[in-house]
Amino acid sequence: MRRLRILAGVVLAAATVATSVGAITNGVPDGDAHPYVGVASSGDWFCSGTLLSPTVFLTAGHCTDAFASTGSPTYVTVDPNAGPNSVYVTGTPYTEPGFFNVPPQGLGVPASVGNDLGVIVLDRPILLSSYGRLPQLGTVQGAGLSLTAVGYGAQDWATAPHGRYPLFTFVRTRAEVELINDTNAIGDEFARISTNPGGGKGGVGPGDSGAPAFFAGTSTIAAIGSHGPSPSAAGTAYASRLDTPAARAFISPFLAG
Repeated sequence: MRRLRILAGVVLAAATVATSVGAITNGVPDGDAHPYVGVASSGDWFCSGTLLSPTVFLTAGHCTDAFASTGSPTYVTVDPNAGPNSVYVTGTPYTEPGFFNVPPQGLGVPASVGNDLGVIVLDRPILLSSYGRLPQLGTVQGAGLSLTAVGYGAQDWATAPHGRYPLFTFVRTRAEVELINDTNAIGDEFARISTNPGGGKGGVGPGDSGAPAFFAGTSTIAAIGSHGPSPSAAGTAYASRLDTPAARAFISPFLAG
């Protein structure tokens, strides 16, 4: 994983293998349900994210930090089946001031990652009938709250001599996940999200960094994928909340331009 630990999803695209199986873990193809959710890439790295306006694409800070380090252009597409024939738009990545990633504390340790928001400002607009929306301040609360995660992350795993590795189709996929807000989230920057598939729920994995978790049935994003879960995509993941004054202070100026 180069400079970054396995956070919820910056991965080497060159190591992926196409497969025909499902979705975000235990999910379904999203089709046109969330047309503003897309995938961003630069060099060998890619992450999921959301268009908040025709030119503002929200993703994780560790993604934009990696994109800026490649020396290569950053590309964004909202094609639900991203591939060589998709329409890509270039953009400039910006990372939330104060972003930090302190290894090797391990996955699921919020104190090891912070200020993990990023924005890509597109060079030309992607015109849609609607876009993702930011939540009202202080609304990402309530254990057991159902959210809809949407992203382009790993849909399956392949067995290799030295362990498993993720497989990708680059199909936009969605799954229901559950908000777990408790003291383990440490402060208001992160929300914990269950990633244990089963019981009608799904999970997130590699490639889902920056993936939005919507309030069910809405275009309002509660939080976006930050770090965790375990390499097997089980347990809980930490998502950066968007309902905090700090998150709004970083994102809003891009939307005002």
